[in-house]
Amino acid sequence: MSKVKTNNLLTPAQAAKDLGISVATLRKYSLIVEKTTENSQYFERNSQNNRLYTQKNIEDFKEMVKLSHGPKMTLETAAIQIYPTTDVKSESKAKQSDEVTELQTTVAKLESENKKRELTIKELQQELADAQKSKEQLQAELTTLKQQAEEKAENTSVKKDENIKERVNEKVNDDKKGHWWNKFMS
Repeated sequence: MSKVKTNNLLTPAQAAKDLGISVATLRKYSLIVEKTTENSQYFERNSQNNRLYTQKNIEDFKEMVKLSHGPKMTLETAAIQIYPTTDVKSESKAKQSDEVTELQTTVAKLESENKKRELTIKELQQELADAQKSKEQLQAELTTLKQQAEEKAENTSVKKDENIKERVNEKVNDDKKGHWWNKFMS
């Protein structure tokens, strides 16, 4: 293998030397990463299909080895924590899809409630208009009734006045004739 760096890419021998491991161990680590990510093309490759590594890949390998030394940890479990897995991607997509569906449902409910409110508002506006018409009609009827009552009161008052005048006239006429016993005395 050549020791030429291409665009900051390291050959397997250079990467293994930086990590202080053999090329075979580097290949093992690479296979674990490709299996974890379910992407056989995770690493760049040259024209001979050899893997090429970036400085980020080297740092990730170091972190994977460091994590694997923890209790109940293996290289595979450490790789799952460092590298994105398709499960995480599908869970993320599924979660996003669920959230989108939930938001769409919420929007549909809110739109439905909004339409109901709009209908209720229109009904209330119609009821208010009807009530105002009824009020105007009742006010007109009340005005008419007041006028009729006033007319009746005037008529009654005039009749009472006439009735009183008739009685007064009768009394005056009676006084002119004298007392009732005068009829018998004369």
